This record gives sequence, structure tokens and C-alpha cells, in this order.
Amino acid sequence: MTLPPPVVPRLADDGETTSLLDWLRVVADQNVPETLQQAAVPVAWMGRTSTDDAQDPTLSLPRQLENSRNALPPGFVIVAKFYDVESGRNTVERRGTGTAHRQFDIPIPRDGGIADLLAEAKRPDRRFVAVVCESIERVARTTYFSTKIEYDLEQSGVALLAADEGIDPAAVPGAHESAAPFRKATPTLTRRIKQAISEWYVLNMLELSWGGTKAHTNQGFNIGKPPYGYLASRTRHPVKLKAEQGKVKHRLVPDPVRGPVVTQIFLWRALDRLGYQAIADRLNLDPDRYPPPDPILGQGRRRVGAWTASNVREILDNPKHTGYMVWNRRKRPRPERDIRGRVNPSSAWVWSAVPTHEPLVTREIFEAASAVARFRKGSRSGTGRQAKSRRTYLLRSYLRCDLCDRRTWGHTVKTNTYYRCSPDSKHHAHQQWYATHPAHVVVREDVIMEPLARFFQRRVFGDGRDHLLARSINERTGSDGDAARAAALTAEIAGLQQRQDNLVRELESFEPSGDDDFDRAWRSGLQARFRAILAEQRQKKEHQADLARQSRTRPVADLSLLEMIPQAHTDLGRLPEDRQRRVYDAFHLELRYNDLSGELDIRVTITGDTATELAATVKAATEQSSHLGTPGSTEPAPVRDDLVAEALRARGGTRTRTPRGSRF
Repeated sequence: MTLPPPVVPRLADDGETTSLLDWLRVVADQNVPETLQQAAVPVAWMGRTSTDDAQDPTLSLPRQLENSRNALPPGFVIVAKFYDVESGRNTVERRGTGTAHRQFDIPIPRDGGIADLLAEAKRPDRRFVAVVCESIERVARTTYFSTKIEYDLEQSGVALLAADEGIDPAAVPGAHESAAPFRKATPTLTRRIKQAISEWYVLNMLELSWGGTKAHTNQGFNIGKPPYGYLASRTRHPVKLKAEQGKVKHRLVPDPVRGPVVTQIFLWRALDRLGYQAIADRLNLDPDRYPPPDPILGQGRRRVGAWTASNVREILDNPKHTGYMVWNRRKRPRPERDIRGRVNPSSAWVWSAVPTHEPLVTREIFEAASAVARFRKGSRSGTGRQAKSRRTYLLRSYLRCDLCDRRTWGHTVKTNTYYRCSPDSKHHAHQQWYATHPAHVVVREDVIMEPLARFFQRRVFGDGRDHLLARSINERTGSDGDAARAAALTAEIAGLQQRQDNLVRELESFEPSGDDDFDRAWRSGLQARFRAILAEQRQKKEHQADLARQSRTRPVADLSLLEMIPQAHTDLGRLPEDRQRRVYDAFHLELRYNDLSGELDIRVTITGDTATELAATVKAATEQSSHLGTPGSTEPAPVRDDLVAEALRARGGTRTRTPRGSRF
């Protein structure tokens, strides 16, 4: 082999000699092998594989690199390698920020991730003029993210190539004399179809997975840690291959130690309306009887060794205690997609069609416990004073203003206790009720207690309580009136239909008179009458549907529940405050005072699931202060027959407006 004569460095025009490095570059350019003389297009390779539990990055990434290299035309050389181990559904801002690739021994030198690739593409001294990948879905699984990355590269003058689409050298700007300054139509359409198919594949898999998990839930299998009060019972996996791998499914069975604790927590919440912290304090008094829950350790969670308000709330919010299997209560956080974890609304929960395991509470008690939070908002448990409070208020959390549905607050003037509602224009001016709401609604406690005590004496504990309840139910339901209204609406709708048929027959038998104006006016008149009849018919059908809907949803009262409540000839107003509030909580007392009409609405709730516990609560609260009768006792109750308190038209100070009508 004959070497060319050495090139002697020559003097520059300014008299200075060239450097040794410049001389070596000239020699290298003169001695480039023929096989490398066509290597004029530097290309960056971009690879991506899913998370480690879905694929093996040590196999997938080398295969992607090999396929990309084999698809390159002569003269195209990969000069940089960028790859990530992450989901293709991550947002563009979150792409390339993970560290999952460090967990594997991937035999490919890494110049960075996709974030580093995009950053270098914007620099004027970038090492490449094009980016190649095995297939377009390796860029992203979401069409929007994929096209955005492609667009950002194009704005930087970098072409995005895919090995499975075939690589045209003319698609790289400046790499070919016939290169067009824009993308070609047919390859672009092909790529968009592939991107859409890629996203469809992901969505289809999610849809199938969602349906499978719903079926899994409907069959009664639990997902995740068993809730407090239950143990996990392992069952053999129905798929033979997974069973051979040791995988199992779990059903819930009651924990003999912790199961009764759950039942007690729900009873305290539903009957006594205790707050989360108050329930936790009761449980912590006897940790052997009420063992605290053990959290799943990790991610900042640690074992406290005692009950907390959050533990109690988690139990009360978990519908699995009703015997139904429930899924999708929470949305799992995904920081890589800017998705925060949150509790889904109850409408998004997936319930099994029927109970799948033994319940610890009934669904009625669960719903009653869930409703307590609405009445306890901003309130505390018990009658104990706060640090800054000089006294307690008996009707706190029970009495609401009927005009705005806000809870009243108590204050004392001399020896009198008042409850007031005073809207604030800064916070309530946008509400619809604000314009008609008085500046101050004030009602004295004793004028509320008088009809309240008579209500319990006569309608809850009295001899004729069942007859009074039956009469109230008949007055409220008005079943005879509903039937009459439904029959009247049916007849009216039939009459309107007959009128429509008559108009149609008139139109069919019409014969032109020869006067176009008359014929046009006659047809217009018929059409106007038809539209009016049709509108009236639709309105009456809507009323008919509303009436039928109300009849279906109207609750059915069970008069026998009252017989489970002991008859007590006592005045609740004479009981200590803590016992009074215990009775009021057990009956879910609601008081609504309307200052404009002077009416007081008193409501209590008794259900088949709470009647037994409620009777025990009443007996325990009143047995030391009153004589308890038995159902059917004929001893008269010392109460007035009148249930209406006279109204005193006075406001403010020590004078107040007294309820003039009490609706029970």
C-alpha cells in the first residue's frame, strides 16, 4: 500500500502557521475509506419501552435499535441514542424524567431520554439532523402527544423517521437534492392512521380491563388490603396457569375480634351522632377490646398504635362493610401524568349486584351514618365546653333556619338563651334566599323547648302516637287525591288526543276552494291549533309522569316501628343536657324554624335497623328520671291536647318571635 506524500503545513496569508490540529484534520479528510465516504447524515435513535412489569427493557430496547439501524438508507448513521423506560401515555412535560432505566443492565450507551433529545434538537450545534424510531407508537401512545413531539422536532428542522414505515432520504431536510420543504401527504396519512390505531389499542385494553374488573367485583373478590373488620380468605385462582404460578383470589370473611368494633362504630355514629375524634377517644379507652388498625407501611405511613379520627372516618366511609363488594372508590395517583389521587364520587363507585360477603352493618345504617356529616358540619360532640366557651347550648346542631338551610348559633343575653341566624352580605349576597332573608332571625330556646317536649310526650312516647302518625301519613301522602289527579290527567290527555285526530281528519278531507289566500290561511290555522294542542298534551303528560314518579318514590311508613319504642311519661326538658342530647341524637332530631311564617318543623327518624338500639338508648336515658310505661298502657300522659304555640310578634334583645305553628 502506497501512502500519499505528507502534506506540509503552509503559511497563512497573515504569516502565521496553521496549528497541528488543523493539519491532522486535512490528512484525515484525504484518507477517508470509500465505505465511509457516504456517511453524511447523522441520525439520533429514540427508543421507549413500557414499565418493567409489562416488558423486559433489556430485550425490547436492543431489538428496537437493531430494527431502526437496519431500516436506515446508506449514508445514515446513528450518532446518539436516547431511550426511556416509561409509559407512552405520560404527558410531554413528564416524559424523560423517570429513573426506571437505572434498574436494568441495558447494553446500550444512553445519551439521555426524550426530554434531552428535544432539548438538543433546539440547539444550533445539535449532533443530528433526523430522529429514527422502530415505530411511531414508540414516541407516544396518545395521538396528541405523538403529533406534538413530531411538530416540535419539525419546528427545529429535525425529521422524525419510523423504521416500519420505510425511510425516504428525501424526507430529511438538506439530506437529498430533491428533498421537499414539507411532508408528503400519503406518508403523513399513513402515520396518522397508525397513531390513531395505537391510541385505540390502549383505550380498547382499558375498556376490556374495566369490564373484567367489574365482573371480578360482581363475583365478590376483593382488591387490595381487606378493610378493617374483615380477613382475607384465599381461593384458588380459576385460571390454571396463574394457579400454578401461586396466584390466588381473595374473599372477605368477618374478623371475630375486629368485626364487632366496626358495628359499634357505626352505631355510635348513626344513633349518637358522635364525631370522628369522639369515637376515636372512646375506642382508645379500651385498646384490647377495640384494637387499632394497622396501616400499609410505606410512602410516609407509619403505625401509630392508637385510634385516630382519620381511622374512624375510613371505616365509616367504606361501603364494603354493608356486605356488598365495591370498587373504584379512589383514583390512583399517577404523578408522571399529572394525575392526583382522590376519592371518587359515590356515583362512580362500582357495586356488586348482590351482597357477596357477610355484612357488619346494614345498608340503611351505613347511609344513616353517612348523612350525619351534613348535620354535624362545624359542630363538636357532646355538651362539654370548648376552651373559649363559657356555656353550652342544648339545641346546637339541631336547629336550622328554614329560610337559608343554615344552622343557627347560640348566644346568651342575661339569663336567656337565644339562637340566631344572621347572613353576611360578603358571603351570602349571591344566594337566592338572601333578598328575602331578615337581617337577624332570633328565637329563644325555651319557646322551642315547649313544643319540642310536647312533641315527644305525645307523638313519640304517648298513648295515641300510632293514631297521630297514621293521620299525618294520610295527610301527607294524599293517596286518594293523587289517584283523582291521575285520573283527571288521563281523561284530559285522551280528550286532547281526540282533538288532534279531528284536526287530522279535517286536513285529510280538505278540498281546495280555488282561493289560494283562503286555503293558505285555513291550513295555517289548523297547524296553529295542532301545535297548541300538542304543547298542552306534552305538558299534561309531564305532570302525569311527575305524579307517577312521586307515587313510586314516596317512602312507606311502618307504624309497627313505634311499638318498639317504650312509652315514657316524662318531660325530656327535665333531663340533664347530656341525656337529652343522647335521645335527640338517637332520633336524628331536625328542627327548622321559619321566621317569616313563625312555624317550627320537628322531624325524627325511626328505621327498622335502628329501632332496637334506639329503644335501648331511650330506656337508658330516661329510666332514672321518669316512669316507663309499656306499649298499650292506658295511663294518660300529662300533656295538653293543643300542639300550637301562640306567636309573640317581637324581635331582638330579650324579646323574640315565638313559633306560632308547629308542624309535626
